Amino acid sequence: MMNKEQSASLRKFYNEEIDCTPLFALLLITGLCGCEKKAGEAVVIGKDYVAAAKQGQEIKDERATNNEQWIVKVRMLDNGRKIQVRADRAQWETLRENDQVKVTYRVGKYTGTVWDADIQ
Repeated sequence: MMNKEQSASLRKFYNEEIDCTPLFALLLITGLCGCEKKAGEAVVIGKDYVAAAKQGQEIKDERATNNEQWIVKVRMLDNGRKIQVRADRAQWETLRENDQVKVTYRVGKYTGTVWDADIQ
């Protein structure tokens, strides 16, 4: 049988709020670690430009945002995967079809989705 002190200690333990911060941090780390960083050589297979959407104007391209987008389409040489890489305007203008470039990107371990692609 428990004494009064042990009983009071147990009631205090069960009535306190649980701090979820460590659990949230663990889930966040697990999510961020759910991607593999990869790099490799690729060939430019095309380029695309998406104009910025202006407020009050009819949107012609569903990819349009409030910023212009310069997209470089590449095919990885090692696995044939096609990736669309967001580039800055100067980089986009200098690249030509069939140029060979180095690409770094992240791939989701569970979905295979490509994230955060960059041309070096």
